[in-house]
Amino acid sequence: MAVMLAVSACSHTTTSDRVPVTLALCGTSPAVAPDLIEVICNTDDITARDLTWSAWGKPTATGRGTAVVDVCAYIDCHTGAFSSAAIVLRASGLMRCGNHEVAYASLHYTWVHGSPWPGMPASASTSQFLAGADRPLPPASQTVALTC
Repeated sequence: MAVMLAVSACSHTTTSDRVPVTLALCGTSPAVAPDLIEVICNTDDITARDLTWSAWGKPTATGRGTAVVDVCAYIDCHTGAFSSAAIVLRASGLMRCGNHEVAYASLHYTWVHGSPWPGMPASASTSQFLAGADRPLPPASQTVALTC
């Protein structure tokens, strides 16, 4: 009976004993289920906001929200324009970091209704643009590696 008690005591963990799973992107501090993520680092080209996550802490978590997109980042306009587009983020690949920390290893984004830059083919040249010359369009979906 003592063996059964010892085994059952080890198999249960309370919420306070669990290590929270975090996500860090673009040099941000690790966060648990962030509601705001700068998808393209060091720019405001794509920023996912109002994210709602499902299965956070599991091997794969899915976040749904609205991306604020700098339309002029990849098309030639001089006044600047922002639009919104539905986006889905998928965090996956749990990895151990430092002192008992756990974080997601990759983040994948997908546009729900296609590219927010309509009419711009992925192979479009930006060589003549005033800003952002020779910048490729971000793909319709992309996976990036994350660090601890």
